[in-house]
Amino acid sequence: MSEKKGWYNEKLGLILLLVGAAIFVLSLLFMNPLGTGMGPSESGSRVLLLNIMAFVFCLPWGVYWMYKFFQRDDWLAMPGRFIKGMKSKAFSPYALVGMAIIGALFAAAGFGDLGGLDVQAMVISASASLFGGIVSFFGLFVGQIIARVFINPVWSGGSSTAVSTLIAYTLIDASVWAYAGFIYFKFVHDRGKKPFWSSFVVAVLLTEVVHQGWWFTTYWIMNTREAAITNVLADWVVLGGGNLFFPYWWLSFLFVGVGYLAGEAARRVIVGGRSKEE
Repeated sequence: MSEKKGWYNEKLGLILLLVGAAIFVLSLLFMNPLGTGMGPSESGSRVLLLNIMAFVFCLPWGVYWMYKFFQRDDWLAMPGRFIKGMKSKAFSPYALVGMAIIGALFAAAGFGDLGGLDVQAMVISASASLFGGIVSFFGLFVGQIIARVFINPVWSGGSSTAVSTLIAYTLIDASVWAYAGFIYFKFVHDRGKKPFWSSFVVAVLLTEVVHQGWWFTTYWIMNTREAAITNVLADWVVLGGGNLFFPYWWLSFLFVGVGYLAGEAARRVIVGGRSKEE
C-alpha cells in the first residue's frame, strides 16, 4: 500500500523520533535524577525532565506509530466495511465516536485504581485492539485530562505537581497506546494463517515492554533514589507491597491481556454482524 502524501512522512517521523530519543537520553545522563543534584521527589528540575521525556521523545514516538497506522485504509475503516481501493480517514465519524466513547470510559476509570486494579489499562487496551492506535491516543488523551482535572487530580502524578505534569503524564501514556494499537493490528489482525494465541502473546509482550518501561522510567525521574527504589519494589517486586497481594504492575499486565481480548471479541461481533447484514 503506497504511502499517503503530506508534509510528514515515515522517514521524517523516524528522524524526529531518534533525535528526540537522543536529546532525552542526554538530558537523563546530564541531569542524573538518581543523584542528589535534582533535589527532592517532584522537584522543579524533575518536572522539567519529565516534560522533556513527554514532549521531546514520547510525542514523536506516538505520532510515528499513528502515522504508520494511518497508512492502512483497511485498519482505519469500520470493521466489516472496508472495500478494496476504498480511502479511509483518520478522523471519520466512526473514529470520532470511538474517541468519545474511550475518552468517557477512561475518564470514568479515573475514579481510582479500585484497590490496585488497573481498570484504566483494561479500557485502553480494549480500545487498541478494537479501534487501533489513533483512536486510543486521542481517546486516552481526552479521558485522562478529564480524569486528572475533574475526577482525581492526584491520579498517577503526585499532589504537588498535578498541574505541571498534567500534559506530560498524559502524553507519555497516550504514546504507549498509539504504539500498542499498531502492534496489535500488525501482529493479531494481520496475522494471516498464523495461530491466534501465539500472535496474541507476542502483541501483549511487545506492548508491555513499552507500557511498563515508560512508567518505570518516570518512577526514577520523579523520585529520589531511595523513594524510587521503595516505589519500584512496592509496585513490581514485593508481594503484598501494593494495594493487593500481587504487585500493581503484575496485575496491570493481566488487565492489558483481558482488555485486548475484550476489544478483539467486540471487533469480531461487529465484523460478524456486518457480514450477515450484507
